[in-house]
Amino acid sequence: MGGIGKTTIAKLVFEGISHHFEVSSFLANVREVYAKHRTLVDLQKQLLFPILKEEIKQVWDELWGTFFTKKCLHNKKVLLILDDVEQLDQLEILVGKKDWFGMGSRIIITTRNERLLVEHGIDIYHIKLRD
Repeated sequence: MGGIGKTTIAKLVFEGISHHFEVSSFLANVREVYAKHRTLVDLQKQLLFPILKEEIKQVWDELWGTFFTKKCLHNKKVLLILDDVEQLDQLEILVGKKDWFGMGSRIIITTRNERLLVEHGIDIYHIKLRD
C-alpha cells in the first residue's frame, strides 16, 4: 500500500543503525529510477562509490555493476536499503544472492509488491498500522 510511511521508516532505521556497518547505502526510489532510465547503473554506482571511488567509471552497464558488487562487497558488512522496489529483476541486479555481501550484512527492501519478496526468498516483516 502506498503512502503508509515505508520510506520514512526505512530512513529512520538507516540513520539509526548505519554506523554499525562498514558500508551503508540507501538507494531511494528504485522503481522511479528504473522507469526513467531503464537501467540501474546509477544506483549500482551509488552503492559502490564508498569502495571504488575513482574506479566507479568502470561500471558502465548493469553486468559490470553486478560484477563489482560481488567482487568488492562480498567480505564487507553492508547495510543496504532498497526503497520502492517494483520488479524481481531490480532485486537480482542490485542484491543478487546472499553471498554477494559479507557476514552480518542486512538488506532492507520497501515495496508494494510482496510477491517479489517471496519469489526472491526474502523474509517478510509487515508494518502494523494503528487505527
